[in-house]
Amino acid sequence: MDQIDLALRGGAIALLLLLAGLMWRAPIAREGRMSILAVAVTESAFLLVHGPTGPDLPAALAAQLSMLASAMPLAVTWLLLTIFLDPPLARWPWLAAAGVVSGALLVTEWTGASPVVCGMLSMILFAGLFGLALWSAREDLVECRCEARPGFAAAIAGYGLFATGAQVVGGVDPATPWFALVQSGGTLALALTFAVWILRPDATRWPGITDAAEALRPARAAAPAGEDTALIARIEAAMEGGIWREEGLTIGALAARLAVPEHRLRRAINRGLGHRNFSSFINRARIEAARAALSDPAQMGRTVLEIAYETGFASLGPFNRAFRAETGQSPTEYRRAALDGQAQADPSNAAPIRANMH
Repeated sequence: MDQIDLALRGGAIALLLLLAGLMWRAPIAREGRMSILAVAVTESAFLLVHGPTGPDLPAALAAQLSMLASAMPLAVTWLLLTIFLDPPLARWPWLAAAGVVSGALLVTEWTGASPVVCGMLSMILFAGLFGLALWSAREDLVECRCEARPGFAAAIAGYGLFATGAQVVGGVDPATPWFALVQSGGTLALALTFAVWILRPDATRWPGITDAAEALRPARAAAPAGEDTALIARIEAAMEGGIWREEGLTIGALAARLAVPEHRLRRAINRGLGHRNFSSFINRARIEAARAALSDPAQMGRTVLEIAYETGFASLGPFNRAFRAETGQSPTEYRRAALDGQAQADPSNAAPIRANMH
């Protein structure tokens, strides 16, 4: 059994590092390459130092590898967020939670304390990531990512929950041969499955951002032929008609309004209009209208909240966040800069504009 475990661990480490090397040369965003490398390095370190058998490493090197292995929850969380949450969706709470778990693992390694606390934290983190992967599917428009969400999320979270739950709830010693065999075999299976999915030669399979500019400016794809062209025209007509002003508009509601299956609508918005997330698609139109209103001297008497309501936002908080994500400024800052620019261009209107601003 020891030989089998060693073979599985060696195969998993080789595959992880090979996958990281291949993806490093792939045309994906730097964050995607870095997150895959982080998972490969931390998981490899874990496999080297936490098996029942392994290489006879110097104490200093073993300590450094243990520190790297402690960062594995943070690396896995980063990879999942890179795949399933496109900017500007908030990632920092998840990264902070994963950092706490990794910190607890590091303290446990250094002090030899009971692993129960960090095991419980790990279980909570992996369960949360599983829920996030499924919850964030509601507005996802990337077809290959939608298809992969249930299986990918279940595999990662299930593996993590099993590994931590067996130790915390079942009291299993990580050095137990059968448990170590499951860990090494599970890691190899997950790495192989991910490699087969992401490296398929028939299409670009990376579901995360492939270009840094794509996070800020969607590039419209070549218009598909046939009925999809007609559907895209209907979507554009609905947007021009102001359907984006409806508060709480969902992709399901838009599909019902256009009388098309939801999966066809997702594909058309993603492939035909270049958007990866439904909220960002709707919010782009809303923010454009808000920018026009905020920069209009004739609308200086209207409050930011009134403009937020008019453009389809339910409250000021989501409006401010979406506006800042799109423009890099708050609505108030944008209004001040826009009207100051107009005042400088036309000094005769400077006094009325400044009076309205105050």
